[in-house]
Amino acid sequence: MGALFDIMYYAIGSFFLGVILTLCGMVLMFYLVKSWRNNAEYTPASYIVGGVLFFFLAFQTVLLCGAVTIKSYVGDVEIYVNHLVSGISQSSVLSSQDSQEILDSISNEFPLVGYYVDIADFSGHTPLTIAASMAEELGSYMNWYILRRLLWMLLFIAIGAFAVIKTMDKSMKYTQKRGSTTNRYVYDD
Repeated sequence: MGALFDIMYYAIGSFFLGVILTLCGMVLMFYLVKSWRNNAEYTPASYIVGGVLFFFLAFQTVLLCGAVTIKSYVGDVEIYVNHLVSGISQSSVLSSQDSQEILDSISNEFPLVGYYVDIADFSGHTPLTIAASMAEELGSYMNWYILRRLLWMLLFIAIGAFAVIKTMDKSMKYTQKRGSTTNRYVYDD
């Protein structure tokens, strides 16, 4: 039952943090676009594009927050794996099935890990090296996963900003500059 609460706690936390970060990013993007194109006005199509962009970015941001949470588990995973293999002879070599069973145990203890990593093949490792190797691989995989989320987000932002700019009302509203209203008189002495 504790695992279920952990999943709900981190999932809800990732969801709300992802939505808040996405909202802040959207406000910033609309502000920057408006400051860049200060004479153009947003149209309803601009806001629709922003809404669609919000959903794409929110999805990626929630996944990113979950991956950051998993990355914070790396040290705990190493300690847990060391505990799991403490009863095994130090000279024995682990098979891929052994490493998969270790990953299944990790997924039971840290349920979020199971959503991101499902296959483990650490054959050839000994109980002395398996924990550090698994933790390093988990951290490396999460770094790659986070990088992919960031690249997708940048792509969505670029496409969204371009679409918002294209949907803005292009009627430039120029304000007529007024000349000086004071008359200068020149007096000869």
